[in-house]
Amino acid sequence: MLTMNQHKFTGKADLYEKFRPGYPEELVDFLYDKTEYKAVADIGAGTGKFTRCLLKKPWKITAVEPNGDMREKLEAIEGITVVNASAENTGLEARSFGLVAAAQSFHWFDEEKFKEECKRILTDSGRVAIVWNSFIDEGLARRQTEICRKYSTDAHFRQTGHAGMREKDESDAFFAGYFKEFQKLEFFGERSFDRESFIGETLSRSYAPKLGQPDHERLVEELNMVFSEFESGGKAAVKCSTTLYFGKF
Repeated sequence: MLTMNQHKFTGKADLYEKFRPGYPEELVDFLYDKTEYKAVADIGAGTGKFTRCLLKKPWKITAVEPNGDMREKLEAIEGITVVNASAENTGLEARSFGLVAAAQSFHWFDEEKFKEECKRILTDSGRVAIVWNSFIDEGLARRQTEICRKYSTDAHFRQTGHAGMREKDESDAFFAGYFKEFQKLEFFGERSFDRESFIGETLSRSYAPKLGQPDHERLVEELNMVFSEFESGGKAAVKCSTTLYFGKF
């Protein structure tokens, strides 16, 4: 995360760790098969949702995270090195990593400064993995977004309905220019929510008002109402995808 963005998740680490999803095993298998040098830097690692997935392979993992609340969760993970730094200035050793990963975090970075930092710390054969989890825009997920836009603390999200700097369907063209070469992979699935996890996942988002802030109670009230419309037996399913942009500079 940029220094200017590092406080966006302050006070949300518990929600993030409890209610955000992990990542497909197939994605990690792919990255392992493609990574020649077994040192990995997980940049903007948050509470370590992706870091834990990387630990399933015999990599030497360094997790970089500037937010203190999120980093506290990271530091509880055994077998990794945790660094307090930004994506643009990691302080990591030059030419030391075969893979740089950014899961659910690239949209907070200064893109060009991050690119230069990747070039500095990657080996000659090193690659970059940009990963996002997202919901398919239909049904309950669409209604969730509509409610979030109404009560968002972030003006950009209120206007556009997405937290990143560009629309999801613009990403292919962007990464075609950002990398010298890249592959795109998508993994599709479904998440099952109960009421607590649906509301908790929403409140873990950067733009969701925190407890005590204006509109927090109204947001929770409307989330409860929309969940009741879609649930059956206390559960509601949302179709989701994980997108990987795997590139070389």
